[in-house]
Amino acid sequence: MSVLKSKRGESSAQFLDTARESEIYTLRQCVKFPKRYTFFITNHIVSLAVETYSHVKAANSIFVTNEIELQLRRNHLIEANCNLQCLISQLDITKELFAQEIDSKVWIKWCELIHTEAKLISALKRSDVNRFKGKSSLDDD
Repeated sequence: MSVLKSKRGESSAQFLDTARESEIYTLRQCVKFPKRYTFFITNHIVSLAVETYSHVKAANSIFVTNEIELQLRRNHLIEANCNLQCLISQLDITKELFAQEIDSKVWIKWCELIHTEAKLISALKRSDVNRFKGKSSLDDD
């Protein structure tokens, strides 16, 4: 049975879809940059997007049954968030170099994807802590 689009909520795995979409969008945009910047800028940007998606997938693959697994999952989510923050910094530098060549809508969508993913990761970390509150000594962010 299908649900009306207006009544759909956020999927519990939305963080995976957003990270994947962010990586694909990053790849599509980076191939548009001048080739001479590939090794200086775009490789690093793509690498950060790929690592973010990898850490999110790794965190999602952990079936938490104890505090060690919870901490391992949390570490992957922290790494993914760190990569997102670095990606924003790299895009900020890139924007200064290519401000005239790339449409502002591209920058806006890119930043929205990253911001959305950061919020989803943060919510997931909070959810994990609340779910395992009695079983864990981890503090909330």
